[in-house]
Amino acid sequence: MENQSIGRKQFLTTVGKICTGSCICAAIGGFDNLMAQDATISDSTSAPTPKPRSEVRMEFATKWVRRFMEVLDTTLDEETRKKVMMGSGKACFLSWISETGQQIRPVTLEQYTEWVKKNVKDGSTRVEGNTIYFKYMAAAETGLPSDDNQCLCPLVEDKTAGLSRTYCWCSIGYVKQWHDMLFGHPVTVELVDSVLWGGKRCEFKITV
Repeated sequence: MENQSIGRKQFLTTVGKICTGSCICAAIGGFDNLMAQDATISDSTSAPTPKPRSEVRMEFATKWVRRFMEVLDTTLDEETRKKVMMGSGKACFLSWISETGQQIRPVTLEQYTEWVKKNVKDGSTRVEGNTIYFKYMAAAETGLPSDDNQCLCPLVEDKTAGLSRTYCWCSIGYVKQWHDMLFGHPVTVELVDSVLWGGKRCEFKITV
């Protein structure tokens, strides 16, 4: 058999190649393990999925309304607060009839009473003498029936916790402007009950 001995230089070269390849493999394996661990850490500490912008805006609006009512309550006297919020309700109604093309033609109380008898079947309106008792049974924006305990103002329909009663003067202003125009002269409006006060419906007493 032929003697297949190798020289020192060849031996070192061969060992160097083996060692280098082994170190590279080891390094790659270690790097893969490190990446896997890093991925696990990243997954476990990843930030939550951001909320939709519309949801964030509504949450902000809800908090803003509560804070703003607190500011009104602590900086303005009661009569001024009523004027501000009723003015807001008036503007809201006028904006609604303008945007929807509604026309309000004045009627007499007698004409209105007859119209209620013939057309109102959902219990939302009743007339006793010169007093009208009205409660919201549907949303003005859609005309669709609403559930009990549902505030129909889109801005606070989630019944913002801690919201001041001052806010409801806005709805009084809305209903007053509506009936002022309907009867062609100023009426008196009183809020009898409110969803934000814990009632099932927002109910108003309107003296013509």
